Amino acid sequence: MNEKVLKVTTISSLDQAHDLFKSHFEIPPKVMESAGRIISDVIKDGEKAALDYCNKFDNTSFKNIEDAILTSQEIEEGYKFIKDNKPELVKAIDKSYDNILRFHEEQLKHEASTWYFEPEPGKKLGQITSPVERVCVYVPGGLYAYPSSVLMTVIPAQVAGVKEIAVCTPSRGEGKINDILLYIFRYLNISEIYKISGAQAVALMAYGGRHVKKVSKIVGPGNIYVTAAKKLVFGKVGIDSLAGPSEVVIIADRNADPVFAAADLLSQAEHDPDAKSILITDSSELAENTIINIFKQIDRLKTEHGERFNRDLVLKSINDNCKIILCRDIKMACAISDIIAPEHLEIMTDNPFKTLELVKNGGSIFIGNHTPVAVGDYIGGTNHVIPTSGTAVFSSPLGVYDFFKKSAVTYYDYNALEKEHTLIEDFAFTENLLAHRNSVKLRIREKQ
Repeated sequence: MNEKVLKVTTISSLDQAHDLFKSHFEIPPKVMESAGRIISDVIKDGEKAALDYCNKFDNTSFKNIEDAILTSQEIEEGYKFIKDNKPELVKAIDKSYDNILRFHEEQLKHEASTWYFEPEPGKKLGQITSPVERVCVYVPGGLYAYPSSVLMTVIPAQVAGVKEIAVCTPSRGEGKINDILLYIFRYLNISEIYKISGAQAVALMAYGGRHVKKVSKIVGPGNIYVTAAKKLVFGKVGIDSLAGPSEVVIIADRNADPVFAAADLLSQAEHDPDAKSILITDSSELAENTIINIFKQIDRLKTEHGERFNRDLVLKSINDNCKIILCRDIKMACAISDIIAPEHLEIMTDNPFKTLELVKNGGSIFIGNHTPVAVGDYIGGTNHVIPTSGTAVFSSPLGVYDFFKKSAVTYYDYNALEKEHTLIEDFAFTENLLAHRNSVKLRIREKQ
């Protein structure tokens, strides 16, 4: 494959953009059926079914739930290994933790708390805000470990005041968990960890078992079976979102650096063959130079990293899902981006904050030439659990607000009810809810 495979697409109208980007991620019916069977089995047989599926899919040999619970000794051993042998990684985790904590503590200051007001004498209305008591954080794993996902999901829950945080994560075979995850669990003081993966983990957390307490909410990214299971258990528990393939849109003008643009498109392409990497620009020169640099960097990454760099996966993603869009101006580029409503949005223009004012939809937005998505993935502080597949038009990144629930509070004394009882009764009578009407009338009669 060479740069001739990737072409510049010119968009001259928003109708054309709607046609080009109308498809959205859908979970295949077979995956939904498979996840549904797993959930049904876990509802019926609890921990036994969950462990049977782990033994089948994860090469484990769990005989009981105790085998699937991470021990404090395992955690301490992994913690000590990383602390003694990976000083640079420890330093990176420290900085990441500090930044993520500071961002979410600041976020908490701007969240609505418990409040009341008295609109009229005898009335008191308000809202109670309280944290969800028990949540599950799902952490993807297996061949590679993702410690950043633990930080991004656990920290906002802790800042919100969640009392109980359970973690489910796949083992690498024979029940082993990557040392870096063990380090993070100890670092964050998380002790309830299950070596249970996939749809069976979601089902067990949603419905509980003889020895596993159900949760109220499940958060965190996972594979397509995890996403399918989260969709199916929603309503029994809360969820954060339904994660689809990763995506980035870059809005760039003629002064942007094509080397940077290419690098950031590739950083999304390496996630998944279905990952979407999109450049929108008003400069044909930037568009063409970005394409050239994409393939130069693929070759360089392969030379530098050998088998660690999955060239075939990246090429498939670029070939199938990368788009280089040319439009008339940056205002139109922003309008096209809003149609896509991307998970990640980068703005590389002369005045990026001015460009930001033209944007309505974007899960997480990265401003300027020196803020690649990787900053937010690891160190910046903003959350990297972000709405995908166009859902940024109505949803938000994971935050402290995801771990709160709100209750409305209403108080009327007799005089307040007496003043408005006929209005309430008229509404109830119109809707033929006569017992509703009666519940008000008898209170007024009783007093008279």
